[in-house]
Amino acid sequence: MERSADSGHRDYSHRSTVDKLGIREGHAVSFVNEAWKIDDELRRDVLARTGRPPAREDEPVDIALISADSETDVVSALREWRRRIRPEGGIWVLTPKRGQPGYVNQSDLIPDGLEAGLVDNKTCSASGTISGIRFVIRVKDRAA
Repeated sequence: MERSADSGHRDYSHRSTVDKLGIREGHAVSFVNEAWKIDDELRRDVLARTGRPPAREDEPVDIALISADSETDVVSALREWRRRIRPEGGIWVLTPKRGQPGYVNQSDLIPDGLEAGLVDNKTCSASGTISGIRFVIRVKDRAA
């Protein structure tokens, strides 16, 4: 990983969105169109990486991708998907970036995650207009 000389932060701009989201071969992924339909290109890239169709309604999910904007009840969405993800799975909340209609400051979503029994552990840029924040079940709260 390259580090930016002035900030000390790692530069992930060269990585694909699918890599940033941690999508792996065989993952069961759900696409949750809460605020808008998740981009067809992202969907296609994710499914190409997993090598399988989207998660079925009756199976545990490795990763849920949820579109959200300023009108979305994020706590309810996170609670619902917390029940469906595998203990080591993650929920990505995809939100419009600053300056986009429906913008959500991702810092404001952190308490929503806590209220839903989740903790945030990663953010990324998913496109020029969309950012993502990942929520996971705390290790201490995962079933043995």
